[in-house]
Amino acid sequence: MKRNDLFQLVAPLSEKLYRFAYSLIPDDLQAEQLVIDSLNAYLIKEQKQIVKRDFDPRNKKEAQQLRRFYFKGLLKYLSDIGIRRSGQFTDHLKDMGPSGHAEFYRLEAKIRIVISLRYDARFSVEEIAEILAIPRYEVIEKLHNGRFLLLGHHQPEAPL
Repeated sequence: MKRNDLFQLVAPLSEKLYRFAYSLIPDDLQAEQLVIDSLNAYLIKEQKQIVKRDFDPRNKKEAQQLRRFYFKGLLKYLSDIGIRRSGQFTDHLKDMGPSGHAEFYRLEAKIRIVISLRYDARFSVEEIAEILAIPRYEVIEKLHNGRFLLLGHHQPEAPL
């Protein structure tokens, strides 16, 4: 597969990739840069796998399966790079006002990733575990903890 074929194949995913990047780093420019860097890293590191695959653009089912395959691969790189970069924005995330979804951005980066993959991208627990290369139980734990924290349940204070 040529690079142009890959770009044509993943072009419909650009909005989803950007939305996912924005869930990691709530800054337009930084989220866009994260998508670009992840795409470049994917192209460099997975070049052999990309070149080996050919697809017929007229076969919609094959194109859809291939698009999902590349989407998962790109999300893996987006997650890895995004986790490292989100640490640089910790102070910025804490200062976000209530209109900026402060509760969501106060969550640990991996929890935000799991929640975004599950509820925005609609991946199964098994697919999320595959994308993040973590065990299934850890995905379930992060989903549970994230929902718990987002719903405003805080641990009760210890009595004096």
